[in-house]
Amino acid sequence: MTQDDTKFDLSRRKLLGGLGAIGVASAGAGLGTTAFFSDEESFTDNTIDAGLLDLKMDYRITYDGGPGRLAELQALYDDDPNYNEDVSVKEYPEGSGNYVLDQVPRRDGFPDPTGWVEAANVGVDPDGSLGGFEREELTDGGFPLFKLQDVKPGDYGEATISFHLFDNPAYVWMGGGLNRNAQNGINGPEQAALEDEGYTETGSDDPDDFAQWAADGDRYYNADGDWGGQLADAIEARVWYDDNCNNVYEEGEEGEPVDIAVVVDVSGSMTYEIGNPGSENVVGDGQGPNTRIFEAVTAIQALADNLRTDIGGSGEDDRLGIVQFGGIDEEVLALTDASDESMIDAAIDGIEAYQYGDAPFAGTNIGAGLYGGRQVLEDGDPSRRKVMIVLGDGAPTWTYRDGSAFPSYATWQSWDDTDKANASTDVSVSAAQSDTEDVADEVKGLTNPEITIYSIGFGLEGVPNTDPARQTLVNIASPDPSGSEPTLFFEAPEEIDLVQIFAQIVGILFGETVIAEGTLREVLDTLSAGIPLDANQFSDEVACYPPNLTRCVGFEWWLPTDVGNEVQSDAVEFDIDFYAEQCRHNDGSQNPFTAA
Repeated sequence: MTQDDTKFDLSRRKLLGGLGAIGVASAGAGLGTTAFFSDEESFTDNTIDAGLLDLKMDYRITYDGGPGRLAELQALYDDDPNYNEDVSVKEYPEGSGNYVLDQVPRRDGFPDPTGWVEAANVGVDPDGSLGGFEREELTDGGFPLFKLQDVKPGDYGEATISFHLFDNPAYVWMGGGLNRNAQNGINGPEQAALEDEGYTETGSDDPDDFAQWAADGDRYYNADGDWGGQLADAIEARVWYDDNCNNVYEEGEEGEPVDIAVVVDVSGSMTYEIGNPGSENVVGDGQGPNTRIFEAVTAIQALADNLRTDIGGSGEDDRLGIVQFGGIDEEVLALTDASDESMIDAAIDGIEAYQYGDAPFAGTNIGAGLYGGRQVLEDGDPSRRKVMIVLGDGAPTWTYRDGSAFPSYATWQSWDDTDKANASTDVSVSAAQSDTEDVADEVKGLTNPEITIYSIGFGLEGVPNTDPARQTLVNIASPDPSGSEPTLFFEAPEEIDLVQIFAQIVGILFGETVIAEGTLREVLDTLSAGIPLDANQFSDEVACYPPNLTRCVGFEWWLPTDVGNEVQSDAVEFDIDFYAEQCRHNDGSQNPFTAA
């Protein structure tokens, strides 16, 4: 028995003060059999090639350390021969006291974050082509992200790190550790503060002693060793899934119920088989497993299963409505409380794509879907947050015509399905695109209710007019709520589990998921045990990360303003690690940070 892929049990990137290592294996064989006597039969030129697994990183690091420190920081970073040779510390905006310590890769406009955030979110160029990071632009890590001196209360630092897998899917783990927490000598004000705060000097320099004392609330210091300082226990820190890669932890609004309208494409191309697009390859009625529509329905069901009920004990639920669109829009589900599972499940089960060529219903009229989603949301409570999630798998090629123009919303509201079918018109992509974007601008411009549009481009590489399809879906999406430049558009290649994309959107809607938070010591202690990062936070099981999909993790720290002289001259050193291990023949349960 032979296996066609060796197991790569190490693909590690170490950041923030450590060395990177990658174990790469390859194998080949030439085997033959030779019979006795004079007859020879051979099986020649057999080959077994090992697969590949490569973990690459990019990042953006910022530091709010007060104005007037640019030259000092440039000396720390730019002049270090062991650091990234392309580093260029910038103050941004000028005079603000906020510094971009480093960014990999560079983008036009640096140190402005727009280009980097767009690319980290699998950016889209103006012509609709993908403009994300290229493999050769990324880094293996192996050098410190933060290397700061003269940190004072009120200072803040943040790093958003995105990881990229190439060639194969992998489980991804995050680790880390505190390497040093030194007193670094004591001056007069610090000595007085330590005495006032009840600290006792000790001769121990054992990190385990200091960790236990910190956990028990006991206060000791050592003036000369590597572990007797207070800074690791004074700094606060957080690690989180930065679902939109924007360098900002978005906490969400826990007590606020949300009305969500899912607007799903049911055009003929949604019957295509995953990995084998084309009308000639449709299997059966095109609704079964391994079809685009099946994946979409599965993702919508996962969204429904993860909506909140009785939020904060208020008795209120999130609500879900569904509109499907092909050549016309059709309401599948009016806004329904998340706790009404039977009603929601029945509606989702009834979603089916139209057969390819069934005009006008199998066409793609995204503008129609936007009107339908607006209607569903307007029928709800005007005081609630309103969100529309639009899933499309191709460029708009159909539109409504009322005379020579797309109908007004009021006119559309007066139509029944027959009127819609009669008004549905097959037009050029550019004409349908223009109508779609005009309708989206109208919806996004509403103030009562205000509607936020998320859009998903599903399997766009497998259909005609890929670039205008992507361009349309980018343009109809709302701006990122943090104020950063990219829109709320998500690229979902066919081979990606669509549920993962919906989970990312929910992370932004309900608040991004915290991986660890507390003092810097506590966060690093949590990371030192190894954290399996989850590609699908809707699932109870840890999911593999697919290749070629960017995911971001944020790390932030701050020294609170109420910290006093007890941390003067203290110094900390720490690591943050990422580790990737193949998914095949592997359940992801082996923790690389605790393995013997």
